[in-house]
Amino acid sequence: MRVLPIALAAIYIAAVACTSSAAQPAKPVTVFPNLPTHTVATDSQMAAPNAGPNLPPPPPPPPRLTPIDWQQVREAVKARLLERVKFRKMQFDANAPQPSLPMLLPFEASILDAVVRVFSQAHSYSASLRIGDLSIEVHGDRRAMVIDPKNPLQDIIRNKQAGKLAGTGIPFALDKTEGGFDLTFGRFGAAYLISIECRDVEHDGRCVKPAFIQALAEKMGLFGKDTP
Repeated sequence: MRVLPIALAAIYIAAVACTSSAAQPAKPVTVFPNLPTHTVATDSQMAAPNAGPNLPPPPPPPPRLTPIDWQQVREAVKARLLERVKFRKMQFDANAPQPSLPMLLPFEASILDAVVRVFSQAHSYSASLRIGDLSIEVHGDRRAMVIDPKNPLQDIIRNKQAGKLAGTGIPFALDKTEGGFDLTFGRFGAAYLISIECRDVEHDGRCVKPAFIQALAEKMGLFGKDTP
């Protein structure tokens, strides 16, 4: 599983917060610094104070935990808007902590025979799926911080390709990578990243066009508990 650089944290799903307010004044944006892609809200109360003209900029505020709407999770399961999922070949540490956020995994029909390895921590998790020439990684996190409106990352955020997932209308941000695509979205108060890579990236349609990764994001199921 590849290591996700913290420096890329704000770049991706932050575009979600900008899709409906591009013409409005810039506001601080909540991002998830342990994913290479994350934003779910604006929060003017957490912006760092302005530094004086001869002073270095203040350090960013420490990450905070975003609230998770577990009631919404249970309602989505009950309404069949969120399916429970379990793969045939799953590997995980039974003694690992149960993450404090919903663990979502894609369960699109073509990948149900994938070997899935799940790595969980107290407030985040990662999953690696391998099937044939395709690799899929999923990351979820609820540790967030705020980006000031003047931060250069705000410009990068606004330039991200964004849209809404079919069925749920959840906003997402999409990036083309060297190996395939990255797609990020926020749901239930947490941020999620799906990353796909193909061995033949130039000819494998799953990594040439975004339709496949969007289908994965639209078929995310719940693995694990629906309560904290």
